Amino acid sequence: MRAYEKTVKLDGDAKDDFVEKEEFHSLLLNMFWFGHIHQVFDDIDTNNDDKIDIHEFTAGMSKLGLALSPQDAEAEFAQIDQDHGGSCLFVEFCAYVRRRISPDHNPAFDADIISGEKAGETVRKKHGDQGTHGHFVNKKSLADFDTLEKKMKDMMTDQALLKKLWSRLDFNGNKIVSLAEVDKMVNDQYPLLNHKPALMRAFQSTLRQGDGDEWVEKHEFKILLGNLFYFNKLFWLFDQVDEDKDRRMDFKEFKWCMSVCGVKLSETKAQAEFKKVDVNGGGIILFDEFCRYFADKTAPEAMTHFVDGL
Repeated sequence: MRAYEKTVKLDGDAKDDFVEKEEFHSLLLNMFWFGHIHQVFDDIDTNNDDKIDIHEFTAGMSKLGLALSPQDAEAEFAQIDQDHGGSCLFVEFCAYVRRRISPDHNPAFDADIISGEKAGETVRKKHGDQGTHGHFVNKKSLADFDTLEKKMKDMMTDQALLKKLWSRLDFNGNKIVSLAEVDKMVNDQYPLLNHKPALMRAFQSTLRQGDGDEWVEKHEFKILLGNLFYFNKLFWLFDQVDEDKDRRMDFKEFKWCMSVCGVKLSETKAQAEFKKVDVNGGGIILFDEFCRYFADKTAPEAMTHFVDGL
């Protein structure tokens, strides 16, 4: 995701969301670069929780060719972990490595982890949000989502709780938060909602529903929370019916999903609905297509109910 976003938003003409032929070379270079960095990150992340703590960071610096004393390693880690949460995510690690190698490079490169007020009048216009790759750590159930849904709906009416959570998210108090900051909040506060494809969809949907810039602001916070829950629950449904775990849904899996959702369809109607999603006729549905289909059908009503009073 980082390789793709950098190619279309920074290396390309930034006029669309597609990689064009003249941008292909940049895409290959970015795929190599971010792939290599992720491999290093994965090696350092010895407990495989998609985060690096201070002990993993100190032990893993040799993989970057750095010989740091424990004191120097602690100081370096503090530069990454600006909210003092005790962990470093992949997006933050990428920015750290980039700064070590090329400190004078275009700061817009790291726009997805910078939310300073001066960070970017230009960045907001030019650079899109970026994601990280991750997997579910614990088995989740529908009951878990039901419990969290009630908890989050109760919180929507409690201004003190909302204010406290926003303050924790916007730890530097500048009234805007980036994708990386949202990612860290989800990992710390709502591990049930920690799947990265769903996080990306939720963040992007919030930006579209808000004022259109590249940051989530305080008045968009309720929308963000609703989207985080909604798209993660959609991913859970998608993952449950995806029997072969190939991140694609065939017609049989689609019918099963409809059944899980309580939607009763005849064979003919199910085929017609499947074709609406599978627009290219390839016989499979990707997660993005699945989200788009459900959003068109249920999201407006579901989200209005979820964030009632916004």
